[in-house]
Amino acid sequence: MTSTLPSRFSLLGLLAMLGACASPPDATVAASSPPLVLEQFFPGRTVGQGVFTNSWTGSERRFDVVIDGTWDGKTLTLVEDFAYADGEKDRKTWRLERTAPGVYTGMREDVVGQARAWTEGKAVRLEYSVSLGGWTVDFSDVLALNPDGSLINKATVGKWGLRVGRVVLELRRAPGS
Repeated sequence: MTSTLPSRFSLLGLLAMLGACASPPDATVAASSPPLVLEQFFPGRTVGQGVFTNSWTGSERRFDVVIDGTWDGKTLTLVEDFAYADGEKDRKTWRLERTAPGVYTGMREDVVGQARAWTEGKAVRLEYSVSLGGWTVDFSDVLALNPDGSLINKATVGKWGLRVGRVVLELRRAPGS
């Protein structure tokens, strides 16, 4: 009689490893960081640099973004103009409606269903699914202010519970905004 015990432990180890791959970014924020309030940070112009890293190949895709934001007292509109290092350009527009203090629902042209965002401590979490090249992938973002006033956005990108990539984006208020 053969034992299935080693194969069960291997399967459990594999499942634990795969679950860890898809875990959302940590929301730990420096004690000296101020709390992030989306409708206070984003009105006006924000500029940033970011990178998407493919979790399987390690390849990177760098980009710059300019975000023009408006707040009408209920909805935060963010027009994002992306310029990728490979020459591609793209524009996306977020509309995030505040449904309660620190709680938002939203949409963007490529978002499947509704995005949801909420304040967690000094950070804001944002979760949404995107249609990308015929696939739907899930984003789990954590946005937090740095003590210097810049905003860091760390996102995990997943499919079927597996992490396929990550995004790190640093944003700063544009001069005069």
